[in-house]
Amino acid sequence: MLKNLAAASLLTCAAMAAVCCTQMNDNGGTAGTKPSTMTPAVKNDPSKTPAGSTSGTPNVAAAVKGLKDAYAGKFLIGTCAEYGGYSDAEAANIKANYNQITPENSMKPDGLHSQEATYTFTRQDNLVQWCTENGIKVHGHTLAWHSQTPGWFFQGGKEAVAEHLHQHINTVVGHYKGKLFSWDVFNEAINDQAGGLNGAENLRRSQWMSTVGPEILTQAFKWARAADPDVKLYYNDYNIEQGASTNSGKHAASLALLKRLKADGAPITGVGIQGHWHLDTKLADVEQAIKNYEELGLKISISELDVTSTGGNSGALGGQGGGTITDAAVKKQAEVFGELFAIFARHSNSIERVTLWGISDTRSWRRGQGALLFDGQMNPKPSYQAVMDVGMGKWTPPAK
Repeated sequence: MLKNLAAASLLTCAAMAAVCCTQMNDNGGTAGTKPSTMTPAVKNDPSKTPAGSTSGTPNVAAAVKGLKDAYAGKFLIGTCAEYGGYSDAEAANIKANYNQITPENSMKPDGLHSQEATYTFTRQDNLVQWCTENGIKVHGHTLAWHSQTPGWFFQGGKEAVAEHLHQHINTVVGHYKGKLFSWDVFNEAINDQAGGLNGAENLRRSQWMSTVGPEILTQAFKWARAADPDVKLYYNDYNIEQGASTNSGKHAASLALLKRLKADGAPITGVGIQGHWHLDTKLADVEQAIKNYEELGLKISISELDVTSTGGNSGALGGQGGGTITDAAVKKQAEVFGELFAIFARHSNSIERVTLWGISDTRSWRRGQGALLFDGQMNPKPSYQAVMDVGMGKWTPPAK
C-alpha cells in the first residue's frame, strides 16, 4: 500500500508506520530525490545526554552518554533510519545512542531497482555518507525477499529469474563495496506454518522457490561474496527463535536451512533474529536459539528489535491491534528489555549488533503499541534505563 505514496520522498519510519499496509516494512520513498539534510543543529557533543530527557526519568551517568557507550566492547547498538526528515532532537538522539543504522526500506529491491534497466542510489548514498561522517556503520537490508520486489524480477523462466537476482546483487553489493559492513542476503525464506517446501527447511512458497528453487539461497550468498569479498553476509528472519527449547517449529526449520547452506558452500557469516517480540515472549527460546546458532559457527545479530506493550506481535504485519498501555505494561516491558539485553550480554562474543527497529514509539512500524525505548517526544522510558543499566552492570533481574 505504501508504494502508492512513493512521491512523498521524505517519509521516514514514523510516516511509514502511520499508514496501514499489507506487507511488513513497506517502502515509502522516491529513490533519486535528495531529501533535506539529516545533520542536526545540535552537534555530537559528548557532554550531552540523549535529547528529550525529562525530570523524573533517571539520567545517564556522565561517563556514559548513550546506548552505544554502555555496550562499547560488547556489540554494536543500532536503529533503523532513512536519510532526511528528522528533527534536530531526533538526529541528535541517533548520534548519541547508535553506532549502526539499517535502512528500513530504501535498500530493498523496489527501493533501488524498481525498473530492470534503472538503479537509483541517491537517497541511499546520502544515508551512507551521513553515517560515515558520523562514525556509524551501515547494514544493508535486503538483497533478496519475496516482498517489495518488482514483478519483473520473476519474469522469463528459471535461468532468467536467477540472472535477474545475480545482476541485482552484483550491481548493488558492488556499488557499496567497502562502504557497508554487512548485508542481509536473503530475508524471510521460511514458512510461518507447516506445509512449506523442501522438507525440514519448510521454505515459504514464494516466487523465488516456484521459479528457481531452494538453490537460489546458496547462489545469492555466493554472488554477494563475489561482489564484495570482505562484507559480512546474513540470513534474516522473524520468529526463528520459536521452538528452540524443544528443537521444533520455525527454529528447527532455520537450523535445517542454515546447515544446508553451509554444506552447500554458501559463504554465510551469520543469522539475524529479527526480535519482534512482546511482553510474554519466551526468553528461554531466545537464549537457546542464540546457543544453537553459535554451535553452527555463525555470528548472530538481533536485527529488528522491538517489544510491544499492548496488542499482539507475531513478527509479521497484520492483526497486532493496540489499546491502552498500562503502567504495569510499561514496567513489564522494562523487565523484558532488561532480561533480553542480559541474554545478549552473556553472548557478546557471538552477537555482532542489536538493532532497535525505530527511534521512538511513533517512529515505528508498531506505532501505537509502545514498542521501543523512547516515547514520541524522545523521552527515555523505563525500558531505556533498564537497557542502560544492563550495559553498565547495574541491572538487577526482577524477582521470580
